[in-house]
Amino acid sequence: MMDFFKTLLLLLKRWYIALPVFAVTIGAAGGAYVAIPLHYESVGTMVLTSPAGGATSVTDKVPGQTNPLLAFETSLTISAAIVIQSINTPEVVKSLGGDSPDHKFVLTGGGDGGPFITVKTESASEPGARELAVKVLDRVKAELAKRQQALNAPPSTFIGVDDVVPPTKPEPLRGGKVRGAAVALVLGLIASLTVVYFLETRKERKRLKENPDEDDLDGYDDLDDVDDRAEPSRPAPRDPEPPRQTLPPVTRTPQPLGQSSSERTQMLRPAQVEPGNKSNPNGRPANGAPKPPATGTKSGQLTPPAPGSALNRRPGQGNRSPEEYREPPTVRVKPAQAPQEPRG
Repeated sequence: MMDFFKTLLLLLKRWYIALPVFAVTIGAAGGAYVAIPLHYESVGTMVLTSPAGGATSVTDKVPGQTNPLLAFETSLTISAAIVIQSINTPEVVKSLGGDSPDHKFVLTGGGDGGPFITVKTESASEPGARELAVKVLDRVKAELAKRQQALNAPPSTFIGVDDVVPPTKPEPLRGGKVRGAAVALVLGLIASLTVVYFLETRKERKRLKENPDEDDLDGYDDLDDVDDRAEPSRPAPRDPEPPRQTLPPVTRTPQPLGQSSSERTQMLRPAQVEPGNKSNPNGRPANGAPKPPATGTKSGQLTPPAPGSALNRRPGQGNRSPEEYREPPTVRVKPAQAPQEPRG
């Protein structure tokens, strides 16, 4: 299978050689079909019949005479075979004009075929095929009558001949022309492959002669897209990257607040309430008096919570405020048992 694909690839590669040779091949096949003459065929069949009065004469001058050709059980079949053998001799065939390849006949019958005699003629002309068939059948009748007369058989006991199929209308035989064209086509294809391989081998030898170090088996590697025996390609060396420049650290300076109220707004922590002190949502005491700021703090800033206050503790069970609701502990009570009745 691989050889077939290699051959196909080689033909595709050398298409400029294979295509003209193939065109010449097609032309040669067409020329052979036209050059071979068309033959015609005609067929005729006859049968031998026994005389009506039998093999022995009764009405002749000398009664009691018999026909020797009818003395056998299969006399008609034997008589047909005798006539066929006598006509198929080279002398008779030549006299009938059937010794030429363009004008010949085949006479068969007798034996297992019974008393039938069939003639098949072939000629380069349509009328010649029919005329040859008629001539051969007439010669069969004449040969049979001649042999019976030579045996002094009574005329009343002569074997009769009847035409079963008269010579048919000649039919054209195109098989010979088709076979000739097919042979020319096959020979042309072989010639095309031979020419392509010859030129490819010649080119390969020339290449190896110029470069003797190359492997002899690489002659058809150019047909493949990738050479299987080639070494894997190595990556090209990369140029060294230039050293990166170290940038000086960037110092960020605080930007001054803008003039708008939104730019001057600062994030403030919500006010915290000491335990035991109730305050309004705005962080003021319940009595309405503002709480004085602690010492060392600026106005608007919150004082840090006390270290021991509940606000510095992590949320948990022990960090609940006094105001948070606490669920009373659950007490488990063992159910009372009924007094047992005394067993009586």
